[in-house]
Amino acid sequence: MHSASSWRCAELVDAADVYKSGVLAGSLTRTPAGIAFDYADSYPADAPQVATTLPRTDAPLVTPAGAVPPFFAGLLPEGRRLTALRRAVKTSADDELSLLVAVGADTIGDVQVVAHGEQPPAESSGISIDARAGFRFDDLLAEAGVSERPALAGVQDKASAAMLSLPVRRRGERFILKLDPPDYPNLVDDEAFFLSLAHETHLPAVRASVLTDASDRHGLLVTRFDRVADTSLAVDAVRSIAVEDAAQVAGVWPADKYNLSFEQAASALIGVTKAPAVAGLRLLEQLAFAWLTGNGDQHAKNLSVFEAVPGEFRVAPAYDLPATLFYGDETLALTVGGRDTLTAARFVEAANEIGVPPRAATRALSSALNTLAALPDRIEAGALPFDRRVNVKAARTLRRRHRELGEGLARLREA
Repeated sequence: MHSASSWRCAELVDAADVYKSGVLAGSLTRTPAGIAFDYADSYPADAPQVATTLPRTDAPLVTPAGAVPPFFAGLLPEGRRLTALRRAVKTSADDELSLLVAVGADTIGDVQVVAHGEQPPAESSGISIDARAGFRFDDLLAEAGVSERPALAGVQDKASAAMLSLPVRRRGERFILKLDPPDYPNLVDDEAFFLSLAHETHLPAVRASVLTDASDRHGLLVTRFDRVADTSLAVDAVRSIAVEDAAQVAGVWPADKYNLSFEQAASALIGVTKAPAVAGLRLLEQLAFAWLTGNGDQHAKNLSVFEAVPGEFRVAPAYDLPATLFYGDETLALTVGGRDTLTAARFVEAANEIGVPPRAATRALSSALNTLAALPDRIEAGALPFDRRVNVKAARTLRRRHRELGEGLARLREA
């Protein structure tokens, strides 16, 4: 990530080069018809596509106005980082090419976008926290140009979008540092608890730890699953791994991340994997965990695949797992069976639609109910630092969800 002071001025950007795993793969060019993406003649014929939605064709792919193709739009930051980017680059919100060039050297996955003719940096530009004993998170935010104020007065982002976040680095590892926004207190402790719970219940999830700064403020240090150490390059070097979220794979823009159904998002991801039944089951496990823990922000950008081994996409570990129920969010982000709540019948119907056998689906749901059975009691006992009334209300809601899913599962087994 670049600091705000290093972001490129918008008026200089008319063309950009696209790199895939460090190799020049194509270009994005501003034309009278819009932004054109085209593969480079020099890109090897046997090299992977830049993205699943960007096949090699004889003609460039053109998107209108200042928009870039959905895959590239999905590389842009969201929330306060996007606000800071627009302010620093001094361009309009729909000039996505300029915004992309400003941050495109260090995005999620293995694709980099730089100004035409420039070489992408060999190393992540995330802020180093190695030698920052006694540092304050406020200083890191200032260095990154991220404001703690909401983007628009009177407008409140959903919890995960409101989270203050920035890439950081330490001793050969790369992280996303997450901090509480003023309008969502305890969000860091919330997500830390549920990431830990995911590991307790054997749901594959990103690794994270709580970091405390000199002012006793908590931050969540989330290990990036799209970066792996590669000491063959250098002592502190990392290698980037391809990642695509459901919105990117489905070919929709980030603004539509709530408009897909779970079935549509899951089907898109499953379609690019080599083991579709396994992928479907992993996604169903994430869905069950979200509903039973009160995470109402599992949208299309919070479900992904990653290139676990060369040439093979698998479902990415679960990430962005705060229980938004504590902030009044009581529905699913993506509908299941056309509804924004979950029943055992709709869970099994969704499983059938994405190619997972009913027996496997019921086993997954039963496992989630068993491993999370004690959660409402833990919440009511004060496992999270919310007001007692908030904890009691959340526990009551989760008990009802557990009970209703359990009863629905029993009816399905009797039928």
